[in-house]
Amino acid sequence: MPRNREDYMSEGVRTVHQRGSRYYVHPESGDLAPSVTSILNMEAKPFLQDWSAGMAAECAVTDLEVVQRIAARDRQAAVDFLKFAAKRYTKVRADVGSLVHDYFELRLRGEEVPYPHHDVEPYVPHIEAWLDRYQPELLHAEDVAWSREHEYAGSFDFLVRINGKTILGDLKTSKSVYTSVASQLAAYAHADDLITVDRKIQVFPKVDAGAVLHITPQRAEFRPVKIDRPIFDRFLTLRRRFADDRASDAGIIGRVAWSNEAGRQTGTARRAA
Repeated sequence: MPRNREDYMSEGVRTVHQRGSRYYVHPESGDLAPSVTSILNMEAKPFLQDWSAGMAAECAVTDLEVVQRIAARDRQAAVDFLKFAAKRYTKVRADVGSLVHDYFELRLRGEEVPYPHHDVEPYVPHIEAWLDRYQPELLHAEDVAWSREHEYAGSFDFLVRINGKTILGDLKTSKSVYTSVASQLAAYAHADDLITVDRKIQVFPKVDAGAVLHITPQRAEFRPVKIDRPIFDRFLTLRRRFADDRASDAGIIGRVAWSNEAGRQTGTARRAA
């Protein structure tokens, strides 16, 4: 089964969901730290509204007959079919991305994968070409970066040594690479601790550079990514915004003081029943 890579975690560090965000649970102290991607979600993404509307419109045109058949039976079901077009696409892409990440991690570890999943096959030549070109020495993969100072955590894709340099990298299988990957990698690179899959805690290694490996079925690109202090400060701004957002919501809506349920019977009605 493909793993959900939205805030994918190392099996050694448990996560929980609270108020729509994912938190990592420290294996020793039990402290909670919001995930890096939950913090990055504080950044405004106005383009997503247009993208989501475009996906619904494309679905309406491409699947017109399907929509008409659904609408003939259930109008609201047809509306929902169009409304969730973007979510369906995202789910499919996330599943494929999970499979590609799994294959990439296994190959980084030097394991053979003789029969990759058919959805992964278009990506295999690109991954193999990158491995052959750079001959990376694997240091860590899918482990957790934990910041005690700034209270956040996240699972990074790979930390490798290439030509004597320690490279912190992120594998992307989306159509495009967005600038948020810089903040993401900077957050990992400036973390205090690294927690391995077997829950061993060590100082996060010094990182020489950040990079993104962008792979689609058509092509692959390996590009440097800035992860210096100004980029990290940009992430910390989002971290403060995340904290302020959670604090401002606290206590706005209190506990239930009174409730009433439809259909509750009176004593007379219950005795007559």
